[in-house]
Amino acid sequence: MTTRAWITFALALSGCESAGGTGAGPSWQAPVDGAKGVSSGSEAERYFPLKDGTLYHYKTQALGDAPALPGALIVNVHRQSATRGELRRPTGNQSFELTAAGIATTTKAGAPAFLLKLPLEASTSWLGPHGGKSRISAAGVSVTVPAGSFSGCLTTLEERGGDAPFRILTTLCPDVGIVVLEVQSGPSVERAELVYYGPPIDIGADGVKRVE
Repeated sequence: MTTRAWITFALALSGCESAGGTGAGPSWQAPVDGAKGVSSGSEAERYFPLKDGTLYHYKTQALGDAPALPGALIVNVHRQSATRGELRRPTGNQSFELTAAGIATTTKAGAPAFLLKLPLEASTSWLGPHGGKSRISAAGVSVTVPAGSFSGCLTTLEERGGDAPFRILTTLCPDVGIVVLEVQSGPSVERAELVYYGPPIDIGADGVKRVE
């Protein structure tokens, strides 16, 4: 898998795509009739809020001796209920369940996995969305990206060895979600940084406006 494929795979958390994913759909439709203002009450939800209708725009950049031109990734949130939500992108969706144990999902093979597992301690480890072993690698992290400066964040590390090794560092910030994601697959490294999060923006004839 190429580095760009890995960053798309990891950032969209598409370890398992929904059956409704087109695999190559060129257009994106905003979620409708989502659950507004709901909360699961899970401590982990603060780091992955899944607020219905929120759009996340990331810039991506290959790192190394010959960096590629920057790219972009767009992900949208659809919240189905207090305990269920999903990330949507043109090529498929990834579902999550907000439980007392953390942010639950499944791997591409269908195995139970977590994006973030409680308790939020360095000793906690779990099966990550991409089939690797995950753990919290840093807490109290401060980070500055195009979307702003954030503090009190957590960084998780998911890694796998063998014939297809990878390392995925994910920085999740309170009340925001995924702010930075860095993927290493073999010698290649690519980084995604949050540029914007919030309601979709409509650039029309009369200028820029947020779509609430």
